[in-house]
Amino acid sequence: MPRFALATVIAVVLVAAGCGGSTTKTSPPTTATRSASNSLLQGKTWLKVARIGSLPLAFSKAAAVALPHGRLMVLGGYTGAGSLDTILAGPPGRLRAIGHLPQPTHDAAAAVLGGSVYLFGGGESVSRPSVVRVDPRNGSATQAPSLGEPLSDLGAVAIGGHAYLVGGYTGTQFATAIFRYRPAATIARLPTGTRYAGVAAIGRTIYVAGGLTTAGATSAVYAVSLSGGLRRIATLPAPEDHAGLAALGGRLYLVSGRRVLAIDPKSRKVTVAARLPVSLSDPTATTVGNQIIVTGGGTNGVWSLEPTA
Repeated sequence: MPRFALATVIAVVLVAAGCGGSTTKTSPPTTATRSASNSLLQGKTWLKVARIGSLPLAFSKAAAVALPHGRLMVLGGYTGAGSLDTILAGPPGRLRAIGHLPQPTHDAAAAVLGGSVYLFGGGESVSRPSVVRVDPRNGSATQAPSLGEPLSDLGAVAIGGHAYLVGGYTGTQFATAIFRYRPAATIARLPTGTRYAGVAAIGRTIYVAGGLTTAGATSAVYAVSLSGGLRRIATLPAPEDHAGLAALGGRLYLVSGRRVLAIDPKSRKVTVAARLPVSLSDPTATTVGNQIIVTGGGTNGVWSLEPTA
């Protein structure tokens, strides 16, 4: 597969290590951003939070996808001591190991294509170009055609039988590309190289919320059409990175720290949807039926976020 120029040619100052373990969130918000953030606490609480299960151990930086019949799959992750090769699957409250990846990895992204789960990029100490195909029935994992260029810290969505990969880190540069996997094509570019963004889809539109740029974390929320159009639709109350994003009922929900932000793409309003019992960094956030399932984030917790009405 040809190289697809994931990143624009820019000089990069490494503000966080790609696939290197101890990436951290950006410094605390300023007084101005804290004030903007606190004002959102008056908004409606959209989601009910409940802990429904436990992971085998505490980890973050995993990838997750929804499977048929209300099941969830969680792949890889990082424990603080190293990467994981485990493939967990089952009802969200009763996840169990069903297989192993060819090698341990974290900071990858996953999507379901044609009944198989594809795990894109990630790595351990360095970013990798690998793509792994997983059979959700038995957890068997095999190598699929690679990306052609290393990529970690990315997001992924599946739309119309294709996977679209958003941003990330190539090992030397922050990626700007929104890239379609097989047939390979770059459909759009973010205004700046971005990694650790929240990525989700509603219909045929890809949404990108926050993320880490070479200038630091961003508060921008973008909508990207499959024809290549990109527009900024909202602004978060404070810059966010290392957060999870999921779509439910026409809204986007960004899971970051101890709160969940609701983003309405139509009104462009951002409100606090829920408060979490613990602070999370790099959790998975996946829509499963009529709920969002959140896992990990540096803990062994599994939570459900359900609409209150």
